[in-house]
Amino acid sequence: MRKITINLSYYNQEDILRKHVKGWLSWSEKITNNYSFCIIDDCSKNIATEVLHNIDMAKIDLSIYRVKKDLFCNIAGVRNLSAQVCKTDWMMILDMDTLISEKLARSIIPLTNSPSGNCFKFNRKVPRNPFHGKNGKHHPAVCLLRKVDYWNVGGCEEDLVGHYGQTDPIFWYRAEEKLNVIYQKDMFLNYEPRGEANIKRDKKHNYELFEKKKLTNKWSTDFVRFDWEKIF
Repeated sequence: MRKITINLSYYNQEDILRKHVKGWLSWSEKITNNYSFCIIDDCSKNIATEVLHNIDMAKIDLSIYRVKKDLFCNIAGVRNLSAQVCKTDWMMILDMDTLISEKLARSIIPLTNSPSGNCFKFNRKVPRNPFHGKNGKHHPAVCLLRKVDYWNVGGCEEDLVGHYGQTDPIFWYRAEEKLNVIYQKDMFLNYEPRGEANIKRDKKHNYELFEKKKLTNKWSTDFVRFDWEKIF
């Protein structure tokens, strides 16, 4: 029985997407039998199924969904969709700039025996540049948690969509009394600098929105505000 779904958000980085999938396919069957894989194509210019058309993906339990409208910084919406369609009790939120090795995948499996409310974050390793600023630092978004705990926090705040920033700070702010966050300092994601999105990073609008929501404690419950379809 599969225990964990890896939820990967994909947006306009075709070579990195192929690198993720080829990495998953390289794992042993013993490891992949514990995992499902979910790619959310956030209305990329090149559709995920076309990018991956020449790769035989039959070895893994993979589903691909596509958002039909290109919304700026739809990070929260994509994560909520991936949680909505998640097929397992546990899910791993994964960004394009972090890759999971077979060694890490093997180490993650026993974590699913932990009590409800536990959430795990991981360290980062930059394989070709140990002096990189993000080497040895945990990722602000990537984590392993139960699907029910994700929704208990309130999911991701979709009022942020259309502007950059604050998706992760709001989620962790709301999670403070609901999740027990455990940092796995000796478990490493491989950080891929080319996987970072090339977008305008003006945080002002969403920062002000976050401050307002802190005062009012009014968080949105309007999830997945866009049309989407399953394409694989």
